[in-house]
Order: sequence, then C-alpha cells, then structure tokens
Amino acid sequence: MSLKNSISNLILLCLLIAATDANSTQKYICATTHYPPYTTFDKSKKVFTGSDIDLIQTLFKRLEIDIEIVNLPWARLKVEIPRNNYDCFFSLGKFPDREKYLDYTSIPTHVTKIALFAAKGDHNINLDLSNKTVGVHRGINLHLDIPSVHKLENAAIHKLPSNDILFQMLVAKRVDVVITSQIVGEYLLQNQHPNFKVDVDVIKNYALPVYIAFRKGTINISKVNKELNKIKSASNL
Repeated sequence: MSLKNSISNLILLCLLIAATDANSTQKYICATTHYPPYTTFDKSKKVFTGSDIDLIQTLFKRLEIDIEIVNLPWARLKVEIPRNNYDCFFSLGKFPDREKYLDYTSIPTHVTKIALFAAKGDHNINLDLSNKTVGVHRGINLHLDIPSVHKLENAAIHKLPSNDILFQMLVAKRVDVVITSQIVGEYLLQNQHPNFKVDVDVIKNYALPVYIAFRKGTINISKVNKELNKIKSASNL
C-alpha cells in the first residue's frame, strides 16, 4: 500500500471515529409517576410538565445526557426499583431498602408535607377519625405519631394509587377524609373541583424530602449534586 493510500485511510478512519463520537450521546431512561403539580403526565399528548420535570430536564441538559422519561403507576414504579430496567427514578423518598439499589442526590427535588382534607364542616379532622372512611394515597407513609393522634387504627382505610380518584371519592362522599400531599391536594381541588369547599389540616412535624435516585454505579453522583446545587441556587428553589 502506498504512503498516499495509507494517509487517506488514516484520515477516513479518524473521520469515522469522530462521527461515531458525535452520535453517541449518552441517554438515560428515567421513571416517574403522575403527581401534579410536580410531575404531570398528559396521556393524550404523551407530554410531561411540572416543576420537577423542569428541574430534571435542566439538570440533564447541564450533564449533557439525553433523557427519556417514562410514566409508571406508583405501585409499578416501586416494583421496578430493584430491577435493571431504568437508569433513574424521581421523586423518591430516601429509605434504606431503596438505598441498596440506588444512589440518591443530596439535594431534594421538593419536600412533601401531608394534609387531611374533608368537606367543609363535615368532620373534626383535627383530631379523631375513629369510625371514619379515610382515603390515603399509597405513596404516603403514615409514620411518626400520625395514626395514634388521629386514631386511624379505628378508621376504615382505603389506600389508592391515584390522588385524582381519591378527591373524586371525597366529592362524591364515598370517603370522609383524604390524606395526601398538601400541595398536590390543593392543586387538584383548585383545578378539578374549584367549587368544592374543604377543611384542610396540615400534619405538623411531617416533612419528607424526595430526590432523584440513580441506579448504583450509573453516574458520578457528586457531579450531579454539584449541578443540582447550581440550578437550585440560581432559581431560589
């Protein structure tokens, strides 16, 4: 082979390598669940919106990683955590059984506060829920002294995966009280049941930060935290 041909072949090889690198952008598949206003999934348009979505998309853009977001029911999302089908999840509470499989960011996407919602004037929701029918979102963990303070051990508890359905049941008087995220509940009532008046009691001392969690070994979590901190600081979140 002549020197000229060797040089030509070398140049061609370099161009092919460069083209391959240019088209090999890293891509992560991340799972979340419909949880407005933090994460809202429009089924008809297959589009995500919400404050957590804005944060996630900004973060991955800074990390120069393409992201595909998949909507899963909450029960299915929890089942997927030990498996290898997704690169990351959001927004998750940090618990030891999950930390076996996931690396969490140190900065939360948001902090969940829980509230009790009842039709205005119907019940004394501040204290005793004995013998009441109570709807609870499955993503809510009733820890601390919540059950004893509100006597939930003597209530009929219905755990459902959808806040939308819970508030439909409250409006239809199929449940007496709904327990879920304060922000989510207020958002859904304002947007779906604006004329339905409620009493709201925010459960004191309950604050659950939730995070982005990556499959172990998937990413340099320190780098993620650094970029996340910049985003949060710039937006005053």
